[in-house]
Amino acid sequence: MFSGSLYSGGLSELKRLFQEVRDRNYRVIGPKLEDDAIRLGELQSFDEIPYGVSDIQRPGYYRIQMDGGRFRSPLDSPKRLLYPPELTILRITQDWKIEYPEYRFEKTALFGIKPCDLAAIKIMDRVQGELGDEYFLKMRENLLLVVENCVEPGENCFCATMGTGPVASIGFDIAYTRLDDSTVLFQPGSDLGVDILGELNLEPATPDQTDAFKEAILKASEKARAAFRLENLPDMLELNLESKVYQEIAERCLGCANCNMVCPTCFCFDIIDEPELDGSSRRVRIWDGCHSYSYAQVAGGHFRKDLWARYRHWVLHKFVYWLRQFGSFGCVGCGRCITWCPAGIDLREVVFKVVKEVEERCRK
Repeated sequence: MFSGSLYSGGLSELKRLFQEVRDRNYRVIGPKLEDDAIRLGELQSFDEIPYGVSDIQRPGYYRIQMDGGRFRSPLDSPKRLLYPPELTILRITQDWKIEYPEYRFEKTALFGIKPCDLAAIKIMDRVQGELGDEYFLKMRENLLLVVENCVEPGENCFCATMGTGPVASIGFDIAYTRLDDSTVLFQPGSDLGVDILGELNLEPATPDQTDAFKEAILKASEKARAAFRLENLPDMLELNLESKVYQEIAERCLGCANCNMVCPTCFCFDIIDEPELDGSSRRVRIWDGCHSYSYAQVAGGHFRKDLWARYRHWVLHKFVYWLRQFGSFGCVGCGRCITWCPAGIDLREVVFKVVKEVEERCRK
C-alpha cells in the first residue's frame, strides 16, 4: 500500500476503519446529531455518524432532513477541540501562590471531518502552532486526522474558490470518499494512515472507480465556488476601503460575532480573571470577536466604533492581512459564517460587490 494511492472497499470497511481506530485506543471525535443539528462530538459507535441525514444550509438558515442524503460542515469546527472557547491559564490560591495547569491529552482521532476543516487545522498550525500555544501543540501531537471528501457541497460552500476542497490533498492521515452506498475509496496520507488501512480488506481502485471519483470531485468543485476570484483579490479589497457596501451591510449586521465564533480559523481572545468565593481566583482565556463593540475598546478610547468598520476589518483580515501575517488566506470557504448569521449576510456577496465597485471604477 502506497501513500496517496486510491483503494476500494465497501461501507463495511469504513466501519472496520472506525473500529480499528478505536482499537488503537483513540478517542474518536466526529459528526453526530444533537438537538436537531450536526455537531462534532465523541463517538462510541460508527452508527452514531448521521449518514443518511442531510442538512439544508442557506444564508441565515439551517435545517436537517432524514432523507438519505449527505450533510456538510457541522456546526462545530475542530477549533472547538484544539482551541477551546474557555481555557484556564493559571490559578491563584488563597495564599497567593500561582499554579499553572498541566495540559494532558489522550490520543484523539477526528473522524469524518471535511477538507475545509482540515485546511483550517493547517492554518491553525501556522497561527497557534508557530506562536507556541501550549494547549494546541500538545493536543496536535496526539491527533489522527481522518477526512471525508465532499462530493455534494452545500449552497453556502465555496471551498473550491479558496483552494481548500472539495477533496483533501495533503495534511491528513486517511481520506475516504463515499461514491455511493456500496463503494468507498480510501487514500492513505501518512505512514500511520498506511499502517491503519493495511488492516482493512481493500483492493486498488479500478480505472472505472478512479474515473467516477474524478468526475464526482469535478462536479463538486464546480458547485462549491463563489462569484469572486482570488486573483488580485487582496489588492482589489484594499483599493476600496471606503466602499459603501460595508455601510449597507452594517444596516443589517447585529454585531453579534456569531461569524467569529463559528469560523474555524478566527483566533482572537480576551483574558479575564474570575474570583472564587474561597479567596482563590483563576485567569481564563475566552474567545473574542472583532465584531463585538468592546473588542476595539481600549483605555484611551475606541478605535473602531462604527459597526461597518468592524465588519470591514474582519473581511480584510481574512482576505488581505492574513496573507501578510501567515502566508495564506484566513478563510477556508466552509460557509459557516453564512449559515449561522442571524441576519443572513453572505460573505461571498459582500466580497463580490466590493470588488465589482473597483472594477467598474477602473473601466471609467
